[in-house]
Amino acid sequence: MSAGTGPKERARALMELGRHEQAAEHLARHLAQHPGDARGWAQLAHCRFKAGDWEGALKAADHGIAADPRCDDAWRQRALVLPYTGLEGGSTADPARVRLALEAAREAVRIDPQEPANHSMLARYLGLTGNQEEAYHAALTAVALDPENPTARFNLAHFADVTGRPDVREQTLRETLRLDPDHSDARATLAELQAEAGRMKLPELAGEYGAALGARPRAGHIENKLNLLVLRLLRRTRWFALLCLVIAALAARAFPTKDDATALPAPLGTRLWAATVMGLVWTVGAWYLAYRRLPQGARTNLRSQLRRRWAARLPLLHAAWGTALALVTVLVPLTDRGTVQTLVLTGAVPVVLAMWYGSAQRRVAREQQERTT
Repeated sequence: MSAGTGPKERARALMELGRHEQAAEHLARHLAQHPGDARGWAQLAHCRFKAGDWEGALKAADHGIAADPRCDDAWRQRALVLPYTGLEGGSTADPARVRLALEAAREAVRIDPQEPANHSMLARYLGLTGNQEEAYHAALTAVALDPENPTARFNLAHFADVTGRPDVREQTLRETLRLDPDHSDARATLAELQAEAGRMKLPELAGEYGAALGARPRAGHIENKLNLLVLRLLRRTRWFALLCLVIAALAARAFPTKDDATALPAPLGTRLWAATVMGLVWTVGAWYLAYRRLPQGARTNLRSQLRRRWAARLPLLHAAWGTALALVTVLVPLTDRGTVQTLVLTGAVPVVLAMWYGSAQRRVAREQQERTT
């Protein structure tokens, strides 16, 4: 920046670099000399909002409106910041402030109906107040006014989802990625749609999440999705343990029928063959079909979770427990059928109970989420 540039120009350059606190200082000096610059107040409101000073941002937006009530930028900044004011800790926005924000967004659209950002802001608060259909059309207008804006298209995809337009949602997500191949949210969301439709396996979905995180490393919500997906993959190992227990029960003649041989112990060759099949189950199922297909980023996440989180280690412990008892059942030449049955059931019951309990917990969580949305 040259020494001859004014504070407003220096502020604009700092905003492009993401240095909003410094930009706010330059804008404050500019506005001290030009208090009637409504768009300068709107820029100051934006900088203070980005810096986390929500009350200061609201005051700056209100100063801009007072300077020029026809400044749509100031009204839009007021709409943006209003729901954030008065928040403490993890509290949610006051519905009354959200309604005020909606009024401010409507005013911005009334002043300049050709500005796409005004329609995007209106769509946001229409959605928050439950007017999803109207929000969809506002987002559609924003895209029509600025068809090369990937953010506007991604917002449209969201409202297409909540209004039951899955085809529009998927097409819009693809258009978003065409305009911005590094749009992490669009990439993650499109991958989820493909996984739900059966066009993508979980390891591939983990790869898409990892790629999205590579483009936006601080996207906590995508990282959380990857964490949950890795947990799903780890929970699948319990099925391998159950399959090993079924193999052990058959090979060791734990529950014979009238047509089966009943003498115990079962032949050594049968039992060794069963142990070999168990090894194949784990090698093909867990290693080749799951872990080996994970991209490097997802593997790193898996190892990190196993080190840090008990919830990640628990499914593996269940699987190891069931598999260990299956191996004991076939490798030890037991002659008492009751002992064989006890080993199989002792291995299976904890695994089945853990799977049932986890499924019930996730079902309750989904129902609660559906009720809140």
